[in-house]
Amino acid sequence: MQYRPLISIVIPAYNASNYLSQAIDSALSQTYDNFEIIVVNDGSRDDGATKEVALGYGDKIRYIEKENGGSSSAMNRGISEMRGEWFSWLSHDDLYKPDKLLEQAKLLNELLESGANLEEHIFFTGSELVDMNGKVIRKTKQKELEKKAKRVNSVTHNKYLIAEPTNNNFHGCGCLIHKNTLLKVGCFDEKLRLLNDVDLWYRLYSSGYKVHLIPIVLVQGRVHAKQVSTQIGYSYHNPEQDMFWNRSLDWLHENFPNEFDLYLSYGINAYSKTRYAEGDRAFEIAKGICPKKSGKLKRVRFKTKLKARIKNLLKKIYLKLRVKKG
Repeated sequence: MQYRPLISIVIPAYNASNYLSQAIDSALSQTYDNFEIIVVNDGSRDDGATKEVALGYGDKIRYIEKENGGSSSAMNRGISEMRGEWFSWLSHDDLYKPDKLLEQAKLLNELLESGANLEEHIFFTGSELVDMNGKVIRKTKQKELEKKAKRVNSVTHNKYLIAEPTNNNFHGCGCLIHKNTLLKVGCFDEKLRLLNDVDLWYRLYSSGYKVHLIPIVLVQGRVHAKQVSTQIGYSYHNPEQDMFWNRSLDWLHENFPNEFDLYLSYGINAYSKTRYAEGDRAFEIAKGICPKKSGKLKRVRFKTKLKARIKNLLKKIYLKLRVKKG
């Protein structure tokens, strides 16, 4: 590869001694050889256990301590300390596959050869879920991943990425983003606890950055009882979700007021996640655009709501069984 930029892997860590060493080891095992690892201790209250794990790696990593401010503040601190051109996020309880950075660097080189301005592009990879012991609990089907990547990579405008946020979601640790790009859109919102990544993707999409999805599973996201989303009780109904869904619909309505299919897609996606108020609002906009299709909208609304109730019930049961306490 002609272009071998320094990539900064930022690991925010809070009371992270349980899995931090596994995350760092997965970063150190990268087959791409030009990277740095920055561990940001976000004011851990664990009698120095997180610090001890990090310092055990000596000069293999860069270690930073700060007062507790949440994962977004830790990532922003890491970004501000980066020596690399590109930002790669790794949560302390997640894992990289060995070729994560290499596959993304290959794509950077392909785009560079085509004359692209790399700062206008953002990159994600496939992912799978593992439990607290590292056992895979949800494999990604390769054909589905390839289909998703084909859809995402062929998008000519990000409006559908915003209209269908949960159909085009990506694991945050699969990202690769230029530092200058992050600084332009404002990095991570430190007021958010659950949707800090989704909020950043929205700001990137709405600013017109081109999204690429590499159809390879290169990240393992861990599901366990002590992560923030589990402790809070993850739901599609909380103030952060309210902000996100309403802002997305407002943006679509402001920029694309007459596209029936866009609001149909948004409404279906909202209903599928039991965001019924936003789904109803989107369908009302769609009906105003094309009154003749009101019957179709009623049928789709009923069918999607029913499927959503069943799917979300099954998901709750699944996670309750899989996420073991303790």
